[in-house]
Amino acid sequence: MWRRYLPVLMAGVMTVMMAVGHGSVFAQGMRPPPPVATTPPFDLKDPDVIAAGSSLFRRTCTGYCHGSEGRLSRAPALRGREFEPSYLFLRISSGSPPMPAYQTVLPPEEIWKLVAYIMSLHDVRD
Repeated sequence: MWRRYLPVLMAGVMTVMMAVGHGSVFAQGMRPPPPVATTPPFDLKDPDVIAAGSSLFRRTCTGYCHGSEGRLSRAPALRGREFEPSYLFLRISSGSPPMPAYQTVLPPEEIWKLVAYIMSLHDVRD
């Protein structure tokens, strides 16, 4: 008799587990991934945006990976390279092992500031 109700019980348990798991993501200070932003909300060549991106870069990208100025470290050098803005946005948002995805940690505007800073490194040579 109880076997008849097993699928319903399992569906209920799975629903509760998913709801609890979803809440724990928010409890950890993470947000769900935003929709992919296809265009920056500001001019990527604006010096104020680049400065904000530089500050954010130093806080999030330097300890283990790119170094404080985008030089070769444990991750590829970013200086003196040309990138498409949309490529950088998607790479930073989605990550690529071993680089983490930042879309659950940073809002799209902050990721675009990082893109602006990295784009500004194009003309910098070591």
